Amino acid sequence: MNDTERFDNLQTTVKVNPKNFQARRELIMMCLDLGFEKAALSHIKYLLKIFPDDANLYFNTGICWEKLKDIDKAILAYQKAVELKPDEPDFLYNLALCYEQKGEIDLALESFKKVIYYKNEDANAFFSIGILYSKKNDPKTAIKCFKKAIEYNYSDYFAHFYLAEEYKKVNEIDFALVEYRKVLELSADYSWAYYNIAQIYWELNRVDDAVIMLKKTVEKNPKDVEAYKLLTQILIKQKKQDEALEILSKVSEKQENGDIYYLMSKVFEIDEDKDSQLDCLELALDNKNTLTFNLKSVEGEFKELKNEH
Repeated sequence: MNDTERFDNLQTTVKVNPKNFQARRELIMMCLDLGFEKAALSHIKYLLKIFPDDANLYFNTGICWEKLKDIDKAILAYQKAVELKPDEPDFLYNLALCYEQKGEIDLALESFKKVIYYKNEDANAFFSIGILYSKKNDPKTAIKCFKKAIEYNYSDYFAHFYLAEEYKKVNEIDFALVEYRKVLELSADYSWAYYNIAQIYWELNRVDDAVIMLKKTVEKNPKDVEAYKLLTQILIKQKKQDEALEILSKVSEKQENGDIYYLMSKVFEIDEDKDSQLDCLELALDNKNTLTFNLKSVEGEFKELKNEH
């Protein structure tokens, strides 16, 4: 029996016998799985009249409201579930996630820590606590939490990635590189790890290594404009403007971007091709919404060059 048939059968069962509570509970779970949150809420409401202290019903209510993007109602439902069953880690975890969405960091931390109290090897909770301490600008505590998350789930490459980010904040660059490399061992296509390694290499003046990592970044994510920007800026400084222009031209064919056009103007400036330089500056200004270089400076360059013609 497939899901559709099972769903239809449960609906028929509940319609014929409204007091078949087990069938109604199963129907609630299927409604949640199939995206019928409002239908699930109506069945939960029916059951709560009969089982007003059922913590699981309030938990499922919270899930419904989360899916319906009403976080305030989700929080109220999860709070009631926790009130009725305070030692259930899943209830506390979902409540903490909602607090986090609302920006209530301290309340989220309190709930996540309760998850750890009742389930002390919960890697996801340690990871979430690490994220919150990162938001609170406490990298040392965040590092401890991400290390715990990795201890209980080594394959979580996100935990390795964020651990590397925190190591960077405290200038533990060697440790950061180790963690970024672990990310790539676990997920070879994770382009941000390549990019962040490239940034570190660039800062350490390991220019050739930075270029290699940036080329891997855009190979894995051809839409990463920041990687193209850094890569071509390095190539321009290396007097490899032909290679830089080839890369920038290919990118500009696929997407209009103010920064890309501005960098192209820099290449043409080196080549003393003022007509092309002017055209690219104009295109950069036509795409101000994607231009992160100083707007007044770009406008000044454009006006000065135009006056020379």
